[in-house]
Amino acid sequence: MNRNYWADTHALRLAVRFLFTEVDRVVRCYFVLAIIFVLGSSLLIAISPALLKALVDSIADDGGTSSSIAPLMIAMYVSSLLLSRLLGELRWFAFGLGEQRLNRRLSRRLFEHVIQLPMQFHVENKAGALGQTLTNGLVGYRWILQHSVFSFLPVLTELATMTMVLLYFGQPTFLAIFSASLVAYGIAFGMGAVYISGPARDVSRSRIAANSTMTDSILNCEAVKFANGEEHVGRRYDDTLKESEWHWRNFYRRRTMNGVLVSVIFGISFGATLIFSSLAIGANTMTVGEFVLVNAYMLQMIRLLETIGVGVRDSAQGFAFIEKMTSLLKQRSENLTAAGKTLPADSPVSLVFDDVSFSYGDGVNILSNVSFSVKPGNTVAIVGQSGCGKSSLIRLLVRLYDPDSGEILLNDTAISQISLSNLRRSIAVVPQDPVLFHDSIAYNIGFGQKGLSEDIRHAARLADLHKLVDRFSEGFGTIVGERGLKLSGGEKQRVAIARAVLKNPQLFVFDEATSSLDSETELRILRNLREISRERTTLIVAHRLSTVVHADDIIVLRCGKVVERGSHRMLMAQDGHYAAMWQTQRREELLQRQQHDAMTAA
Repeated sequence: MNRNYWADTHALRLAVRFLFTEVDRVVRCYFVLAIIFVLGSSLLIAISPALLKALVDSIADDGGTSSSIAPLMIAMYVSSLLLSRLLGELRWFAFGLGEQRLNRRLSRRLFEHVIQLPMQFHVENKAGALGQTLTNGLVGYRWILQHSVFSFLPVLTELATMTMVLLYFGQPTFLAIFSASLVAYGIAFGMGAVYISGPARDVSRSRIAANSTMTDSILNCEAVKFANGEEHVGRRYDDTLKESEWHWRNFYRRRTMNGVLVSVIFGISFGATLIFSSLAIGANTMTVGEFVLVNAYMLQMIRLLETIGVGVRDSAQGFAFIEKMTSLLKQRSENLTAAGKTLPADSPVSLVFDDVSFSYGDGVNILSNVSFSVKPGNTVAIVGQSGCGKSSLIRLLVRLYDPDSGEILLNDTAISQISLSNLRRSIAVVPQDPVLFHDSIAYNIGFGQKGLSEDIRHAARLADLHKLVDRFSEGFGTIVGERGLKLSGGEKQRVAIARAVLKNPQLFVFDEATSSLDSETELRILRNLREISRERTTLIVAHRLSTVVHADDIIVLRCGKVVERGSHRMLMAQDGHYAAMWQTQRREELLQRQQHDAMTAA
């Protein structure tokens, strides 16, 4: 066996195991009902040609439908066809209900798995590609389930029944033709499944690439319009569609070639059946009813085998679609519910970075041997030039990444030993560039809460957001647009601040939380933030030094290392990196004020 075979088999086992873990009692009941209906329908369909044979023979023997048995045979024949159709509709009803419930469970399980994957995974993969991968996987599952219940199971049932009927009526010649055709069809369909599996994988990959390109462009439509890049992204998307079209063409070409082979087998099988049955009629070794039975069975067998052939090809394509999804399932996700220590709910925490070093896996150190501590209830600021590692400290603190060396401790407990869910519940982060959900202002503030509460209103007032809400006719129900595009940068920051206030954490983290605000609004919010974080430990990451002069301690980072530490007064007295940054920013602010005054006077 080659290596790819074992890889494919492992992926298949993983996909099947994942599928069965999501089959609950309700799904199982629906599928059992569907299987019962399928078996009943298949048996009736297989027996109906035998009833037709008995009807034809009774008419031929008695010279018309006036015989005593003919009406009974007609009733039985019609009833079998009618009941088989009724059971066929019921099987779709039962299967459809079970399939939709299973689809819901699978979709949620897959979504939860992907959303719990480490941050590194999401950084390296496009959202559109992940979405299409999950869509392809669900489509693959649906094809396999449908063909398992509606193709393979009924076909095997009908073929077994027809074989027994032919044996009962003593037709070894036609049973031999029947068996030879079965073998020929099996070989053709097996070759077809192998032949199209490669193109099917290419189709899956090209669909994922095309959807990734489209989603990426739509999510960044503002940047596209700023750059007048509509034509460029259109060409880029068309290039991925062109590749997808070529793979689909290859897939359909191979599928058609396999279909031609199947058609040739059909012609030979049916032709042989007609020739031998005609000779048997001429030799008086076969009745007219048996002639009808044999030819009906041959047509029915061909229909069944072609049905199972389509099922094999579609299942091969389904497995190819599932293959990418199984690679996602093998990715190790974050365990939010793993047992671990918890932090106190109503008291500030101490924070320690102990000799922490970190890189993003490219060998370039972002942080090198960073050590500092924050006492419970204190406010500490992290300042430094862009790229010095300030935001990386926050990502490590909430365990979006783990440090390469060193430890981070809260209340003298390594955060790796704290339940991940409890850790993130205890920390509220206001990012520099918050991205909002395409939902209401109330939803974005009270993320995870239902409805509009007084706590949400209070958090909005503290974030100076109430005036914005009052300006909209729908108030807190106003939809903010995709990623909050209806709001300005400062308004989005205020929504994020309100969300952090509502969380009431043990540790506040503000990452350039007021960088997009005007000076007047910034002063009001800073005053509010100091009030709400008075009894909480606070970590402020800032570039604008005027926003952190009140901090109990200021840590200066340079090239990922701590180079200075102290209060604003102490650092200014040292006349080092911090003092130089302060003087530079003061000169820039003075220059901007002079330019503003000059423009106002003009």
